[in-house]
Amino acid sequence: MENNNPETKIYSAGYADTFHGSSDISTEYSCFYEKEPDGTVGASNLYVLASGIKGTSVPEVTARFTAKKILYEYFHSYDYVDASRLALAMRTVNNEICNYAKVQSDNLGSTAIAASVTDGKVTIATVGRAKAYIIRNGKVFQITEDPAVVEEKIQAGEMTPEEAYGEGGDSAAFPTALGKERDITTDVYDGIEVRGGDILLVCSASLETFIGKKEILEAASDSSPRTITQKLLNSPSLQNANVPASAAAIRIYDESMVDNMIRVDGDTPEDTDLNLERKEVELIRKNKPRKPGNEPGGKKKKKSNLPRIILLVLLFLALLAGGVWAAARYGIIPAEVREKYLGNLIPSTETPTPTIDWVRESMTVYEATMDVQKAAAVAATVNAWPTQTPYPTFTPVFIDLEEKTEAPTATAVVVPEVSGSADMETDADTDADPEQTAEDEGPTSTPFPTLPPEPETPEVVVKDDYVDERSGAEMVYIPAGNFVLGSNPEEDYYADSEEESPQMRVYLDGYWMGKTEVTNAQYLRCVEAGVCDQGYYMALYMPGLEDYPVTYVTVEQAERFCSWIGGHLPSEYQWEKAARGTDGRIYPWGSEEPDYDNNLANIPNYVNEDGEGNDLFAAGSFPEGASPYGLLDMAGNVWEWTSTWYSANYYKTLDAEQELSGSIVRNPTGPENGSSRVIRGGSCAPTEINYFAAYMRTAARSYLNMASSYYVGFRCMVPDTGDAAGPEGAGNPMNLPGGPDEPVPAPLP
Repeated sequence: MENNNPETKIYSAGYADTFHGSSDISTEYSCFYEKEPDGTVGASNLYVLASGIKGTSVPEVTARFTAKKILYEYFHSYDYVDASRLALAMRTVNNEICNYAKVQSDNLGSTAIAASVTDGKVTIATVGRAKAYIIRNGKVFQITEDPAVVEEKIQAGEMTPEEAYGEGGDSAAFPTALGKERDITTDVYDGIEVRGGDILLVCSASLETFIGKKEILEAASDSSPRTITQKLLNSPSLQNANVPASAAAIRIYDESMVDNMIRVDGDTPEDTDLNLERKEVELIRKNKPRKPGNEPGGKKKKKSNLPRIILLVLLFLALLAGGVWAAARYGIIPAEVREKYLGNLIPSTETPTPTIDWVRESMTVYEATMDVQKAAAVAATVNAWPTQTPYPTFTPVFIDLEEKTEAPTATAVVVPEVSGSADMETDADTDADPEQTAEDEGPTSTPFPTLPPEPETPEVVVKDDYVDERSGAEMVYIPAGNFVLGSNPEEDYYADSEEESPQMRVYLDGYWMGKTEVTNAQYLRCVEAGVCDQGYYMALYMPGLEDYPVTYVTVEQAERFCSWIGGHLPSEYQWEKAARGTDGRIYPWGSEEPDYDNNLANIPNYVNEDGEGNDLFAAGSFPEGASPYGLLDMAGNVWEWTSTWYSANYYKTLDAEQELSGSIVRNPTGPENGSSRVIRGGSCAPTEINYFAAYMRTAARSYLNMASSYYVGFRCMVPDTGDAAGPEGAGNPMNLPGGPDEPVPAPLP
């Protein structure tokens, strides 16, 4: 939908609300925030609807968290593109729900739809079945596509199952909820241009069931977004069904209509988490306000005064009876009058003879006897108490790290002693009686299989590193041989046993890999050569950013650059070997986690000693975090594209292939197709503040469901074809760590 006059300023104002149904706390939640003030264009307005999945543990909590968190993450994103900001916000929400559900062993899930309006353009991101419409010139146009439409397109041949649902093409496996699994798909509708007089309408799935074109047009006839929203939520069919539902209405204004713009205060974006929302819901339930009345319309009934009159009469009679009783009881009334008129109603003032309650006396003796018996039992038990704690104890030992390529700088790790472990043998174990030890030890088990012995490999051949004459990129040689792929959850705290296991050895041919991520200056050379395309948001000509990683680059643009220098995007396996070497280390530099003091990687909110940071750094700014081959920024700064299609459980396919063939897998290429490419290495994005230690591991795998992002770049690999002259375009050899003057680490024994 094009804007006929691009110079016309476009404004927006809206409102979002929720009908709770019969409950005070709904399984749906809505919020919105309008950053665009009156008279200013360019700032963003965001409207979010979220629905907790019925049948999950706390749908009210997940709905509140989802909506609030998306609102907060969007307005605190450093990305410049609305589509990226919305997709990253959805991804953050999904990961937090997944992690919380895993820790709490809860079944959690929610759906969401978010619509942003920025400078006359609408972007919509949705997970689930919520709908978005535009009302223009008395007609209703649906923006989002529901699953039924997608199925129709597949049946008509307009779309392949792979295009619709990713690898496998199975709609049943298509994830439609946040928090159910890490591999989710966010549908993003970007660049929708609007003009003055348009109305953008966003509806939750439950509301869409009860309204149609007629109800939408009737509601849209009002000038106030708030009234439009409330009319939709007051739909008689929805009220009768008593089902929770949410809606948001946004009116679009141009300069001629801005005087009639109606704004309503929205919700201030505030950070939250699931624990906070859980407590908030509990507090609301405990302090539920009393309703004024249950009558239609909420009107109170006029109360009768009869109960109050009856109460006063009874109180007067009680006081009168009490006065007569007291007067007779204490002799104010003569005895003859009392006996004649009151009889035995008033007791005598004489003190009665005390009586003995034999039942109470018997119980007292019984209780005393029981106390004596209990005291005797306790005294007899004290001497029988064991002198050792009844809980199992473990003797701590230190892990032998001599076989590692470098020792960790942090305090040595202390782990429980495991019977039968040769790697953790202590002097006490050596001196112990073998027969006695065998009796004490129970059956041993290994929850995660250990790597099989590595077969002998030819002598490592190291070739010269070089500088590519066309781009100026420094290329480092990665020799042929085996390396450890994946994670072992027993050694890596952040290991994802689903996506990164089983751990195995894989063989790769030799290749060259970029020492750093491709920079703006290097990519600009390709643009000026007429080979590469310049993306709209790339900072190729900005002074001072020449050595920064090029971002907002698509997979296709990255592959074109790599082809220009004679190579390709690396597979995720080539990337992992270049990052960790052959010893299976957790991070490129070893096992120490990156933080704000060790200067190993550019992590979220990092600031150096000179006060620089809180964003990207120039490529190669963290030499202390180099990989075993001397490659820089393999963790942090920006994520890096690979050529591999993402599949969560592909390592299990590799393991089955290895078991079937009986030999190590050689040069894996990954799945043949998919919906997203694998990205590696983590980034300094503020949205990753809680997860960067996991994302920056050499074995961590992720994906991007957008074409490009401010926090995604790339580096290239050039295959070793065996040509003695070296790669085409190679300049003079470099004296780099891992180059000809310094040998690379040897393969695992």
